[in-house]
Amino acid sequence: MNQLNIRALLRAGFALLALTLSACGSAPTADKLAGSCADLARHAIAPGAMALPSGKALITSAVLVPASAATVGGGAFTPALPQFCKVSGTIASRDPAAQAINFQLNLPTTWNGKAVQYGGGGFNGVLITGLTPLRDAAPDDALPIARGYATFGQDSGHQSSAFPAGEPGAFAMNDEMLENFAFASYKKVKDVAVDVMGAYYARAPQRMYYFGGSEGGREGLTMAQRFPADYDGIVSVVPVINWTGLFHAFVRNQVPQQKDWLQAGKVALIAKATSEACDALDGLADGVVNNYMGCQARVDLQPLRCPDGNDAGTHCLSDAELRLMRAVHSPYVFPFTIANGLTTYPQWLYGHEDSLDGPSAVSMVRWVTGSAAPAVPPDAARNSTQWIYGSSWIRYGIARDKNYDVRHYRPEDFRERVQATSALMDSTNPDLSAFFARGGKLILRENAGDRAQSALMGIQYHDALVARMGAAATERSVRLYVSPGSTHSGNSRAVAGGPAVPTMVDLLGPLDRWVSAGDAPPNALVQVVKASLPPFAMQASRPMCRYPGYPHYIGGDRAQTSSYECRHP
Repeated sequence: MNQLNIRALLRAGFALLALTLSACGSAPTADKLAGSCADLARHAIAPGAMALPSGKALITSAVLVPASAATVGGGAFTPALPQFCKVSGTIASRDPAAQAINFQLNLPTTWNGKAVQYGGGGFNGVLITGLTPLRDAAPDDALPIARGYATFGQDSGHQSSAFPAGEPGAFAMNDEMLENFAFASYKKVKDVAVDVMGAYYARAPQRMYYFGGSEGGREGLTMAQRFPADYDGIVSVVPVINWTGLFHAFVRNQVPQQKDWLQAGKVALIAKATSEACDALDGLADGVVNNYMGCQARVDLQPLRCPDGNDAGTHCLSDAELRLMRAVHSPYVFPFTIANGLTTYPQWLYGHEDSLDGPSAVSMVRWVTGSAAPAVPPDAARNSTQWIYGSSWIRYGIARDKNYDVRHYRPEDFRERVQATSALMDSTNPDLSAFFARGGKLILRENAGDRAQSALMGIQYHDALVARMGAAATERSVRLYVSPGSTHSGNSRAVAGGPAVPTMVDLLGPLDRWVSAGDAPPNALVQVVKASLPPFAMQASRPMCRYPGYPHYIGGDRAQTSSYECRHP
């Protein structure tokens, strides 16, 4: 028996000893744990461990991290971490000009036999550590690793720090880095993680989950569609599944504003008008638009028109601004088909334009108006995220010319390239038969106040699932929830700076119970808003209903879930 096999057996022995002693109430010594973890740095990942063509995978470090208690400092709460083995590594590229994939894997000493792969966000390019709270988690929700899950994440195969500031799509000039971003890096890292878990724990994970939002939500659905045998359950929050349609709609929304900018100061005016039209449709006038679908036909911004149609200040909308708002709330239509036969991207919904999207950014300002008109080249400090993202994708991903003038872009001039990138990036395939056949479960969450991507895209995908897979099969395997008023990042507040709206919810627990015990999630989950510091006082709760339901007020304390019921619009 060679030395590598001996070391592998020793590692397996230490891992089994750790699990056995943990189960008996006795912990292995720190030296044994540290030694078993450190041995992973010498673990050779077999070339065949990854199913996709790839360069060599290498573990660069493995360190046993001691448990740490929760702390409060500087006005922020840091959650507790258990003892775990932190493994860092890289997967080399095939193309010498492409960057490597970086990953991090966290192996808790007390393991529940399950693993969670974290998704990224935006254009990725930063390492996802797998040690942060899940999207929309309440501040007192235990981290997945603290619940016993092995966790891991990746940077999607490029490092944004290597590219110019404000050019998030620059990596897409390289074919391998684009493929890694589209789908390959997540599969490769998952395969490596399973190999390393087998070396450390002497067994593969019993359950494998993917949890992501936005771009990470797209990644989750990509895994279900491209690699259905790899995952037992997926949580996909505000998923950018029609990437191609969305980024074309971004450009549609932004180019007219270079001449007729929708001033950031007018967002409050628009939010007030949508609230006045829709607030009471849920039985309670509280500045919260719960009946998100019933709202849309009731909004009419024409009464806000400036007297002669020309801009006259923040108290009215010019004709150009009204045209822009009509465009934002109309589908984007391609002159040809993109992946899976689609030809459109759906319109955005009205409501909660002035809610915060992030710590301090107003949602519609962040995504649609920016604090200044779209500039060429984009002004990363003042332009909207729609312009920064959309302009970057068209220049680097489609035209593949960093100096291309997006103001003159027409998709029909790049039809072949648009369709090719759509086939790579878009996760709109409704055929989940292989994923369903292995018992895979999918939880989708859309946010009705999302200004980044349209909540209607996830709703349309759910409808496509029902049409393709059948209502019964979809019911057995999929849940779609909609959080009214929630922005892209999950925040929400009552219109005109009112109190925070409940948007926090744990989706990993319901997913795991569904997969492991067959306990399907209910028709309504409880969303909360809590104080950010211990003792995490409950401030309000409200149901998050399965689509097409919404929370309708039926009387009682408006801050209590029991005062609402899920109704259809």
